[in-house]
Amino acid sequence: MKFRSALWITAAMLALLVAGCSQNIEVVNSGERLEDSPKPKADPNATPLARPGAAAENKPEIPPFVKAYFMHMWVEALYGTPQNKHPNPKWESPLKDPVNGRVWCTDCHRDKQIDFSKIPKVRNPMVADFEKDKDFMVGLMKKWVARLNSDEFGAKAKLKGTVTCLTCHATNPELD
Repeated sequence: MKFRSALWITAAMLALLVAGCSQNIEVVNSGERLEDSPKPKADPNATPLARPGAAAENKPEIPPFVKAYFMHMWVEALYGTPQNKHPNPKWESPLKDPVNGRVWCTDCHRDKQIDFSKIPKVRNPMVADFEKDKDFMVGLMKKWVARLNSDEFGAKAKLKGTVTCLTCHATNPELD
């Protein structure tokens, strides 16, 4: 008897649940089928995260938000004590004017279509993985230091002198 009562109560609750779920549903059927629908079109101007050529070099393609994280860190190191694993204890800003002579993303990245103010500094597990990759980190740092010191970009005019890895690091990261 108890079993039947429990069964009826369960059935009643299930019926109420089903009835309650469908009260806000509107069934719409236009007669369109997947086979008859228009095919999606790719945007030829879209830039994918994975780009051709990365696989050919046997190097993983680095998503832009990962590079942006490190760029934020390195630009911050021009103004304050670097946050690397072995900061230079005698660090001082390499900028002529650390307060007003800021280095901006656009000093090196001249593409006017990118709004760098909308690229946040976000640390995620992928950033941590690349941070452990010494070859990646040294290569990216060398590229960044070369751009800072290059006459081709606007950042060099803001520097007291040549920036090297040892400007921010106590020891050469290539040899660590």
